[in-house]
Amino acid sequence: MPESILSILAVCGMMTLSQLSPGPDVFFVFRTSLAQGYKRGLAVALGINTGVFVQGIIICTLGSYVLDQSWSRWIIYAAAAWLLYLAWKIFPKPNRSAAGELSDQQTSRESIPHLLLQGFLCNIFNAKCYLFLAGLTAHALYTHASLSWYIPALLCSLFITNMLGWCLWSGLLQLPPVRTTYLSHIRIIDAFFSVVLAVFAVLLIVH
Repeated sequence: MPESILSILAVCGMMTLSQLSPGPDVFFVFRTSLAQGYKRGLAVALGINTGVFVQGIIICTLGSYVLDQSWSRWIIYAAAAWLLYLAWKIFPKPNRSAAGELSDQQTSRESIPHLLLQGFLCNIFNAKCYLFLAGLTAHALYTHASLSWYIPALLCSLFITNMLGWCLWSGLLQLPPVRTTYLSHIRIIDAFFSVVLAVFAVLLIVH
């Protein structure tokens, strides 16, 4: 098998594994899948994956130029603000019982277009995703970017592989034991997800 094809497979494999590492995207998809079901979890995943595709295009064209600019800090502040908004939205509200939270989750599900947009914004505002993707693809791009087909093939492969990965992980979260555990501890788990997102927001600001 040509080395160029192997490099694409290696990058896609690493991206799939990264879907299980802690991060805003992962927690957002997992929490939505648990709380609102498979289709809405995939809507968030598709929005996130679209963000990854856009990031890939930016990295393959502008590289690290944007992040090296003095005004790029405002992008990071915007990312932190967005994550804090998501954290506030998920956190269990005072004077609401677990039954009330569950009722809200089941009867007032967000629209799929809205979740698509939220997933896209969650990813596109995550500056560390740019750095991770740039680091992951740097060697492959340096070695094979001269091939006219390589960059389009890499971007399409990343998009398809990521989406298949999200389908798999979101599907596993629909298994009865997993969903039963979530529904039995909805306030505690939602509070955990909320705090994790808030921590990521703070880390963006202080680093």
